[in-house]
Amino acid sequence: MITVGIIEDDRPLRRNLEIFVNMQKDLHILFSFNSMEAFLEERQNLDEPFIIFIDLGLPGISGMEGISIIRQQWQEAHLVVTTGNDNESVIFDCIERGANGYILKPFNINDLIKNIDIIRNGGALITPDVAMKLFRKIHKPKETYEDVTDNLTIREKDVVNELLKGLTYKEIAAVLGISASTVNDHLKNIYIKMEVRTKSELISKLLRK
Repeated sequence: MITVGIIEDDRPLRRNLEIFVNMQKDLHILFSFNSMEAFLEERQNLDEPFIIFIDLGLPGISGMEGISIIRQQWQEAHLVVTTGNDNESVIFDCIERGANGYILKPFNINDLIKNIDIIRNGGALITPDVAMKLFRKIHKPKETYEDVTDNLTIREKDVVNELLKGLTYKEIAAVLGISASTVNDHLKNIYIKMEVRTKSELISKLLRK
């Protein structure tokens, strides 16, 4: 029996996944949540499933962060990302964090049995278009820290440098002689320019360079 977990905020899609899985004799749903927050509230009471389908565009805690959180709890579960985001860096980041598969939406729900069989047989669930993007990402010249932060202002770079030292917003403000609210404003701009949503994503992206 293959056990399945679902974390998906698109209600019709989540419902279709539930119906499909329940129709299969060798599949069984262990849980289905519409957010990482809902999952976290119940995770201590949950058994580890064989496979988890997780959406990247979740409200609140993102699916990207969710991959890291789930990996800390369960080492053997197979995490399959479902998303409409085909950005090479996002795909690569998901796999680095521990994802076993990456399916682009919209996808044919009837293909799930074949997809689950790929995972069950030890394969990585990556469609040809996603695989091509990964190869392009791998073969690109590696960006340096300077390349990644090139579009930041001098002050934004100062904030980033202090952040990498482990300083809090208040401590950064004191070092740079600005207010904590100004530090927060700089970080908002930095997140947009660096294409990240959280401090942990920002630090992870910078430390890989």
